[in-house]
Amino acid sequence: MIVVENKIEVRAGYADAVLERFKTPKTVHTFPGFVRMDVLHAINADGNEEVRVCTTWENEEAFEGWASSDAFRRAHARRKEEAASDKEGAEHNPIIGNKMTIYRVAASHFPAAKTSIM
Repeated sequence: MIVVENKIEVRAGYADAVLERFKTPKTVHTFPGFVRMDVLHAINADGNEEVRVCTTWENEEAFEGWASSDAFRRAHARRKEEAASDKEGAEHNPIIGNKMTIYRVAASHFPAAKTSIM
């Protein structure tokens, strides 16, 4: 298994607009090898907001299938168009930057199964 993390740094007060994009499942959820998505939100040491979109995949090939798909290109092209049409211009874009990292899952721990004494 792998986890792909996309860390999006957002100017303080603007994360809700980014988080809104992830409230409902999108095409990625239908791709073979997709396991789950977690969307995390925090304030970093600089006072900016961070949105971390973590997707878990059965293997890197499954993720690459999604990343090279037409559905992926369409989803990300819409975001670029939205940013380009921002009336306030690029200098006021709420997204400061983003970084993608692929992690190999080295270990996972789950709660022990509860057993009944009855």
